[in-house]
Amino acid sequence: MKISTKSWALSALVALGACLAQAQAKTNVAMVVQFALTGVKQEGANATMQVRISNKDIVAALNDTGRFGFSSNAQLIFLSFEGELPSIAVRERNGTDVVTTDVSSYFFLSEPLEIHTGNHLTSYAIYVYNFNNRAGTRFTASGMTTLHAGTITGPGVAPLTRDRILSSRVNGPGTLDGANMVVRGTVKGGSAKAEID
Repeated sequence: MKISTKSWALSALVALGACLAQAQAKTNVAMVVQFALTGVKQEGANATMQVRISNKDIVAALNDTGRFGFSSNAQLIFLSFEGELPSIAVRERNGTDVVTTDVSSYFFLSEPLEIHTGNHLTSYAIYVYNFNNRAGTRFTASGMTTLHAGTITGPGVAPLTRDRILSSRVNGPGTLDGANMVVRGTVKGGSAKAEID
């Protein structure tokens, strides 16, 4: 009888601990994002030069800060904690190892306004993408963003209804290597997966 009582008490404590740990864990959604910006920058007094800014250019500009050494195959991702406005991070894979680095002190998103359809499965927002590597490359590009929600799954996570796809058309000012520029283009997000923080 004493052994049964001890076993039951131990099982109850283990179950309680597991429930508390699961309650404290945050659920994130990681969405892969692609930037495709084009524009012109000032070259001398009267000339302009065509520019392109893709994910690789943004990763290279982050490396120019001297704080990072990202590989050329690094991904830009949005990390949304518990359904909040996402932060921007860089994710690298090396075999089965995955390293996610927060870069929000150089690259962040703001949202002055968002509206929803009645079922909250489609949203329309103004997203402002703010990048500044403090080494001569920066841009602030904003525009209307359409977000589509749906079911997102991941290992060890119950299915969630969160934003799965986003698409932005943006434009704005900036500098490239210290020279003024204006850019326009698209930002697209997808391949969303749920994760435990």
